[in-house]
Amino acid sequence: MRLRKPRALAVTCCAVVGLLTATAACGPSPDDAPTSEATAAVVSITGTAAEAPELNYPVPLTLDAPITEVVWEGDGDEVVEGEPVLLRVYSENGTDGTAARNDFLSVPVPYLLTEEAIGSDLFDVLSGHRVGARILHAVETDGVPIVTSIDILPTRAVGDLSAPEAGMPVVAHDGVGAPTVTIPSDQPAPTAPVVRQVVRGTGEQVPSGSKVVIQFVVVKWSTGEVYDTTWGEGRLPKTVTVGADQLIEGFDEGLVDLPVGSQVMLVVPPGLGFGPSGNDLSAETLVYVVDILAVSPAAPTG
Repeated sequence: MRLRKPRALAVTCCAVVGLLTATAACGPSPDDAPTSEATAAVVSITGTAAEAPELNYPVPLTLDAPITEVVWEGDGDEVVEGEPVLLRVYSENGTDGTAARNDFLSVPVPYLLTEEAIGSDLFDVLSGHRVGARILHAVETDGVPIVTSIDILPTRAVGDLSAPEAGMPVVAHDGVGAPTVTIPSDQPAPTAPVVRQVVRGTGEQVPSGSKVVIQFVVVKWSTGEVYDTTWGEGRLPKTVTVGADQLIEGFDEGLVDLPVGSQVMLVVPPGLGFGPSGNDLSAETLVYVVDILAVSPAAPTG
């Protein structure tokens, strides 16, 4: 019996998606969480929340029964059926020790916590846990043993709340963190872009060119009407690329260098929003309230 080989990516994207919904996932806990180890039968896991875990087991792995162990429990919000969960997954094919999925090289993925969306197995694995938990799960699927680490990440900004600024929109939050934006009455819209941190996060900074997982709400300054949002029943956080001309200019520039965990208010005047295109928003000042949930690793330099 030999130990698992060094990791090498060896599963297509489609196969990995099926892997998650049919078996389990691996997700993150706070970056300052201590190194932990959980042993279940012949499978163990070590590592901190800031890095891909080490999965240890004999290769090829034989499972007599599924294994689920809590490596560490989280201290954040409890996951709620029907609400989004953000999962950072690392999994391996226990037959040869190759990596099947590694979200530490990309970004975590949001899912709705329902049996229909993620399957009954993963639903049962995640239910009852809190944000910040790391869970070890090993199960045989279609004759293949899959070992997975699941980290559960926040789906809302986490940090210190800043005092509102006079003349600027006021942001309030409901029980799940969804923001409500109130535009000040009889206050003219700013003519230049405004960036204000509503919640001060403490995670890594967002570099230009990175993929970022966000929640957002967009409000028209003129009416206070919500134009677009990721919050609400059946909705999920979005993944966007910063600095790649995929976003409107004022929004794009406002996210760079902000830390993960922040909630930022971006006031985007006409010309930096949808521009002079003639659509119904071309002359509108837009207020974005954006929760920065996760960011991809910075590209290597040199």
